[in-house]
Amino acid sequence: MCAMMSPTLFEIYDKASHRPWEDATGPVRVSPHTWFVGQSWVGVLLIGTREGLIMIDAGICGQMWQIFEAIRKIGYDPERDVKLCLLSHCHIDHFSGMQLLQHYAHPIVYMSEIEKDWPNMAERHDTEGADYYMPFTPDRYYDYTRPIKFGGLSIMPVLTPGHTPGTTSFFYEDTDEKTGKSYLVGLHGGLGMNTMIDTEFTCAQAAFEARDAFRKQMLTLREKHVDISITNHPDNIHMFDRIGPDKTDYTPFVDPSVWIRQIDEKLAELNELEKNSVFQCG
Repeated sequence: MCAMMSPTLFEIYDKASHRPWEDATGPVRVSPHTWFVGQSWVGVLLIGTREGLIMIDAGICGQMWQIFEAIRKIGYDPERDVKLCLLSHCHIDHFSGMQLLQHYAHPIVYMSEIEKDWPNMAERHDTEGADYYMPFTPDRYYDYTRPIKFGGLSIMPVLTPGHTPGTTSFFYEDTDEKTGKSYLVGLHGGLGMNTMIDTEFTCAQAAFEARDAFRKQMLTLREKHVDISITNHPDNIHMFDRIGPDKTDYTPFVDPSVWIRQIDEKLAELNELEKNSVFQCG
């Protein structure tokens, strides 16, 4: 009997971009005014405000029809109501849909200035699948000293390097008008270890710096009390284990332990990666 091989990153991109309907998910309400839509592997977040939608990430270009349909399902017009798009980091599973989004919806696009050259680089060693590469130009860069305020919502961007140098995480208060309860919602912008493995680095110093930056920001964020953890990669919070029969019910996601657990899991992965790395201190 032949053992089944895990799909490569290229194969995952290919399916998500060219056959997104095979693994479509959403919209799923994950906080009072936040929805997830995408595939089981990757997706975007839609935050409703009194002045329109804030979108976190733009997904893969082939997902855009699915994202627009989800926007309609939650009562918004995708070509009129998407006002802001906040990019977590410049990997193509998060930004290759941006060009289409800008063409049809014209949102104000924010990203980290640290990665300002990445969207316009034709080839990058850490992205497989040039077919999915669609460059874009942002409108603004994050100011990590002040929140982004829009439609009565205040979103704090936090620089959390490691997965990429400019990975950005987001925190905001979301209130359920029916119950009067408010929740701190948190999204870590990039938790993948794939960019911290040995083959990503040409020298030990670069590996030490990236891994150390990741560990430091994770330990800092672990101290935050986050009521609802949201994600652009569902596996990070085991999202599909939490969805109830009613996809409009966000309450299964109210669990402060999820934030701590996802950080502890990633720190354990980092420790294991470092233990087996060819780059060793001393």
